[in-house]
Amino acid sequence: MNVAIGVVLGIVLVAVWALVKTFRTRGAAGSATNHDMLLEFADRSLELATRREILDFAGEAARVVFGSERAAIIEPGAGEGQWEMSVAGGDPIGEVPPASRGVMAWLRYNPDPIEASKLGAARLGAMRGPLRQIMEQGGVDVLVPLLDGDRVLAALGLRLGRRAIDAQLLRLFQAQAAAACANVRLHAEAAHSLNLAREVGTAGAFHDALVTAARMGSAGPLRWAGDIEAAGEVGSDFWTVYPLHDGRVLMVLGDAVGLGLAASMTSAVVKSCCDALVEGSRPFPGPAALLTALGRALYRPQAPLQSRCFAVVLDPRHQRVEWSNAGHAVPYHLRGPDRGGIGVLAGTGSMLGDAEDVAYRGHAAPFHAGDVLVLYTDGLVKAENGERRAFGERRLQKLLADLRGQPVTAIRRTLLAAVREHRGAAAAVDDAALVVVEMAAPG
Repeated sequence: MNVAIGVVLGIVLVAVWALVKTFRTRGAAGSATNHDMLLEFADRSLELATRREILDFAGEAARVVFGSERAAIIEPGAGEGQWEMSVAGGDPIGEVPPASRGVMAWLRYNPDPIEASKLGAARLGAMRGPLRQIMEQGGVDVLVPLLDGDRVLAALGLRLGRRAIDAQLLRLFQAQAAAACANVRLHAEAAHSLNLAREVGTAGAFHDALVTAARMGSAGPLRWAGDIEAAGEVGSDFWTVYPLHDGRVLMVLGDAVGLGLAASMTSAVVKSCCDALVEGSRPFPGPAALLTALGRALYRPQAPLQSRCFAVVLDPRHQRVEWSNAGHAVPYHLRGPDRGGIGVLAGTGSMLGDAEDVAYRGHAAPFHAGDVLVLYTDGLVKAENGERRAFGERRLQKLLADLRGQPVTAIRRTLLAAVREHRGAAAAVDDAALVVVEMAAPG
């Protein structure tokens, strides 16, 4: 790796040296006019990879074209609002003093080159002193701001002494150096955007492969159908199913706090921990113990990972469900026609990752043939239309009352269609996951 880096740096240095040598030769031989040499500077500076290389090359071009005895570079420092000064192609000079930093912001609205001999101009006002300090620090008598729009990329200081300044030529030089620096910045931003797009794609694929369960499934008399809709490019809600060795089925829904990459990765962490805890437990300790272990695994005092989560075990043999809730939306229980109406799997606790010593409570209820559970993340009821009105719990409850006795696939399809119709052309404000599970009647 070190050898490769050395080779790359060597190639860059050779390229810059070749460009500088060309300019020196042209200047000594007088084989091109100053205007032509600036055009060549513009072309060749586009071949350079960094702003610093361009500024060093610009300093050499100023020596050849304007007879500059010295060129100083002022560019952003490591800290907020800091600016560093150095000799073009040479040693650092030092940090621009805090009292003079305001000059760099002022240059956004005063982009013309500034000469030391004209510091008395009325337009400079209170900036005369700071400008003089910067020029004296750099040993220069002309300051050339380099802007991209209203953004100051850097500045070049030139020592021209008593040489006459061709203002038109200096502005051409300024525009070409600024354009080359802006080109480097645009390339860097484009590369960053491309990398970010790749990260989003990778995280999205990771979320889909690791977290998203099959949309339909069955185990014994249990049938389920679910779906996930992401609000952005990367989803963070998930649901997953674990058939247990004794005929029971564990379902887990998760809803990480936040959106985007960070939330997606939090969900992936929850799912991975869940995989390890479930697959490593013989027998499975129960949903309350699972959430307790997940909560302790996610707890980070300095960088919290938080997620709402619901875990439920369906037991066909004993016709019951056991569940535990970590700050999640409460599921609905659609009882069979001979056992009443709609209930809920009540009881909740704090979100996963909220506390280190958390202990979640377990709950249980009968679950007979013909019963249906509707589990969902809160993005389903938070879906808003163009007037910012949410789909809401009441609308969901009314739909569920009408859908009792329908197959799980029909319940899923109708609920999702109703949410989409309510939302209309409005964009989703949150991810949404939905799972409908039933205990089929015998025969």
